[in-house]
Amino acid sequence: MDDAQTFQTMRLSGVPPRPGALPIYDALFDGAGESNLDRDIQDWRRHQIAPWTLRHAGQCVGVGGFRLGFGEDGLEIVFRFLPAFWGQGLASEFLTSALDHARRHLKEDRFFGYVPAGQIAARRVLEKAGFKDAGARADDSVLMRC
Repeated sequence: MDDAQTFQTMRLSGVPPRPGALPIYDALFDGAGESNLDRDIQDWRRHQIAPWTLRHAGQCVGVGGFRLGFGEDGLEIVFRFLPAFWGQGLASEFLTSALDHARRHLKEDRFFGYVPAGQIAARRVLEKAGFKDAGARADDSVLMRC
């Protein structure tokens, strides 16, 4: 697997998912870190599209990137940051740069994301980037499209 840095913003760098990322996945995905990481590693190997492991100031701070939108039109955008890094503008910075990356390098211009119920800050980040509410889902999350 390629360990080269594949994503960069002013304050964040991202590398493809790899087994060494298990601690950040465990911290972000409460009991499902290993299965989420395994899925992302497989997606990266097959398609070169999966969330990157994100670093800021030398620390792993989250994961973010794309998944193929099976059953939906476009690429799914996903991002999660450790709570200690919320409120610093990292999610907005990530999202803006990730969408630009996808448009330029992946030649994609259709995106969607799911916002879990109660995640008001994540919804605001998506809205600020031009995403619109496309309706509630059975699991109480909201589908957002751009």
